[in-house]
Amino acid sequence: MKTGDLKNIKIARKYADALYKSAKEADLCEKIYNETLFVHETLKSNNNLNEFLQSPLIKNDDKKDVINKLFTPHTDKLLVNFLNILIDEGRFNALNEIINKYSEIYYKEKNIIKPVIISAVELDDNQKQAVLNKLETKLKKQIEPEYIINNDIIGGLIIEIDDKTIDCSIKTKFDNMRKELAKGN
Repeated sequence: MKTGDLKNIKIARKYADALYKSAKEADLCEKIYNETLFVHETLKSNNNLNEFLQSPLIKNDDKKDVINKLFTPHTDKLLVNFLNILIDEGRFNALNEIINKYSEIYYKEKNIIKPVIISAVELDDNQKQAVLNKLETKLKKQIEPEYIINNDIIGGLIIEIDDKTIDCSIKTKFDNMRKELAKGN
């Protein structure tokens, strides 16, 4: 990890902590969480807007005017004020990382985990519920999964949670069996 990356992570953590603390005091943590996702998607889908808001050539007052007009009707004043602070502080370029850090804090506070569940075919509702029940029982957390289909795994599941992987795929079992057979020769 580069020194600049570490610095950006520390900066993002500082701002995310401040936003979360303010949201908690106002009893708006979940609302602000959902609204940060809305802001992220809005900026992600409009590259020109994102470039405008990050450009050093554009006056901060012009940027804040756009922020206010665009987000005030759809987000809480707390978040709009926060975005304006990022503009004033020259930290708007760190917004994605700040949103990621805010989400991490929110998940931890709400005891939520967001695993990625990879299967060879789409799981039906009963299969999804069975996997969720097992994960909730084992982890003692609320599970909000993302499902991905990957035909290469042949069958079974791969579950990715944070930086851990639980690989119960048939492909991995075949690969392991092949390695064991190769050792025997």
